[in-house]
Amino acid sequence: MKSTTLTLFLLSSVLCSLTSDLCAAKPKAPNFIIIYMDDLGWAQTSVRMMDSEPLSKHSFFETPNVERLAEMGTRFSNAYAPTPTCTGSRVSIQLGQSSARAQYRFVNDVLNKKQRPNGYAGSWTIATAVKGDENPHNYITAHFGKGMTEKLNALGYDVTDEFEKYSGNGNLHGDKIGIQDPRELPADNPKRIYSLIEDSVNFVNEHAGKRPFYMMVSHYAVHVKHAASQKYLDKWQARYDALPNKPTDSKELYRFRKERKYDYAAMLEEADQNLGHIIDTLKAKGELDNTYIIFTSDNGSECIPADENGRRFNGPLQEGKYSAFEGGIRVPFIVSGPDIAGGAQCDTPVVQWDILPTFHDLSGNPTPLPETIDGGSLKSVFTQRNQGSIERRAPGLVFHFPSYYQVPLSCIRIGDFKFLRNMNTNEMKLFNVKDDYREQHDLAASMPEKVSEMDKILRDYIDEVDGGSVQDVYQALYETIDDFEQREVVAYEKRMTALEASQPADFEAQKAKLIEANETKQRSFYATREITKRQETWPDWYTTARKTVEAEIGMTKGGKLRKQNK
Repeated sequence: MKSTTLTLFLLSSVLCSLTSDLCAAKPKAPNFIIIYMDDLGWAQTSVRMMDSEPLSKHSFFETPNVERLAEMGTRFSNAYAPTPTCTGSRVSIQLGQSSARAQYRFVNDVLNKKQRPNGYAGSWTIATAVKGDENPHNYITAHFGKGMTEKLNALGYDVTDEFEKYSGNGNLHGDKIGIQDPRELPADNPKRIYSLIEDSVNFVNEHAGKRPFYMMVSHYAVHVKHAASQKYLDKWQARYDALPNKPTDSKELYRFRKERKYDYAAMLEEADQNLGHIIDTLKAKGELDNTYIIFTSDNGSECIPADENGRRFNGPLQEGKYSAFEGGIRVPFIVSGPDIAGGAQCDTPVVQWDILPTFHDLSGNPTPLPETIDGGSLKSVFTQRNQGSIERRAPGLVFHFPSYYQVPLSCIRIGDFKFLRNMNTNEMKLFNVKDDYREQHDLAASMPEKVSEMDKILRDYIDEVDGGSVQDVYQALYETIDDFEQREVVAYEKRMTALEASQPADFEAQKAKLIEANETKQRSFYATREITKRQETWPDWYTTARKTVEAEIGMTKGGKLRKQNK
């Protein structure tokens, strides 16, 4: 009996030892952090996004903590935002879908309201991707800062800084206290930078090492209005003033200043602090090596000068925000984390709607991805870089931008080639953006078969996902204008009736003000229609019809009468 008891005791000890070893060998679930900048261009950090391209690093701006991250991790030289404007990118990155499938393609997408009347309730987001149906790894998720079209606390996020009753955080919240309190933000919290630092660091302090987490910090910087604390403004004003060899020609000096705006530099460095605080906090908690950190931006920069021909450049890249040329969609993208090489570069093309399936893969979430996810996991390219592979449901990197107020381009990148179609004219361009990332050498005429092949692939995909045509968008806009105009007529009549009933002492002055405001509104509706009619056939790849039509009709799009030249 004693022998049997001893044998059972020994077996039990061995089993416990084996179980303990297996548990010890089981890897911890990793943490995930996204730092999402607003309107930061590919070449506007102090890190070279491409080793072979000196202009992929800014000559004036400084981002010391982005430099730290680049030393810890890998730079992706061919990384893309989903769209060249903020809202479409913010919807797309959350849903893991191209803007065509997500059906939000540009700011104020009037067609979206018809296609998605109920919004995105029930959709998978990055938060869903790490938690799954049962959240087996006990992930907690948070979002701080600028959001998307609807509140993120209804889309899988456990913690947010949203406070408005019906809406999420938008551009307004980077400048004002809130919708109901439109006062300017206090001077000691420009672009809510310090609120975001406090919220994000507190969240990491609370959860790091205790449970796995995913956190997205979505900055209001460096979007207009440019704002920074006085000490940063003073520092960068002095830096600018000390620059030698400033141009003496007024036009050249204007371009020189815009490329080196001191208030932009101040705001960027001040926002850069957030990344440093997060890195330091993770290190103190012993979780830095177990955390994936991605630094990127929602689209190319708006704060760039135009040359003497009116063309814009983000470093070496053509164009910027609002354009689907490389300067509008290629963005900084740096990743650090477990098994990711430091100080390295990866040239594999990636897009932000790859992040959702990547986090799903790395988190070990057993819940299968929905069939509607376009992106593919970047797990192997994180560690193997150019030798890694990505399997996406989408046929390539799709950038569908049927905007009614900018040049409407539908584009796809497959391998080294990028195809662009002007949706107003059906004119097409083709570039080998691996080598010709400046998009200077149009190959469409010399490679007609490649053009036809990529055009068909893109059109078939857009049709499959009901991505919408620019003609659909123009029609939706006309219907929206008609609706707003009818509402304005009713609202004006109500305001005038109320004024006449109250008969205030300054009745005539208030009446005149109401009439003037109504006339401006009516002119605005007229101007918008006229601009849109011309825009429907506007042939240019870089400009829109707006300025031409405003000059012809003698008023701005907003209905303000222009002074006539004598």
